[in-house]
Amino acid sequence: MSDEERVAKAPIRDEKRLEALEAAEQEHGSMAAALRHALDRLADASETEAETDPTEVDVPAKALEGYWELVDWADVGGRIEIGTAESVLANALNIPKPAVRSRVIKPLVNESLLWKDWGHDGVWLVVGRRDGEPLNAPEQAPTPEASPTSSEAATDGGDPSDRLDELAAAGAEVGE
Repeated sequence: MSDEERVAKAPIRDEKRLEALEAAEQEHGSMAAALRHALDRLADASETEAETDPTEVDVPAKALEGYWELVDWADVGGRIEIGTAESVLANALNIPKPAVRSRVIKPLVNESLLWKDWGHDGVWLVVGRRDGEPLNAPEQAPTPEASPTSSEAATDGGDPSDRLDELAAAGAEVGE
């Protein structure tokens, strides 16, 4: 073994650490890759990450490959349906489809390179850049507050029986 290479062994018995290690192992593909990633992150902790360069964000290599694959498919700012994204990424990265969310999508969402957009017709992924704010992120409209004094149902101000008479008269005209 060279002077620059060492093998480190340490027993881990703490349940929280074991769970974290298992999650990192799944995310990075192997325990060794997960530990190397953690050490790299620790060694680089004093440096600042570039805010706009996806190659300098803290994501596993497979996740970064997945990001560039999604950029090819949808461009930066584009949307892709989550099921389609999972299929594309599983094929392109040669990983099982069930592992795509944990190994690719989740790390990219955590670093704001992707975000989820829930529409009425499904869940979409939006491909973004790490510039502080998600690109083309849908703005949340403020939720209207209920009037504290109004406990009655909202109406148009008219008498409901007048409206019923109007509708009955219109129905009679149509029937004639």
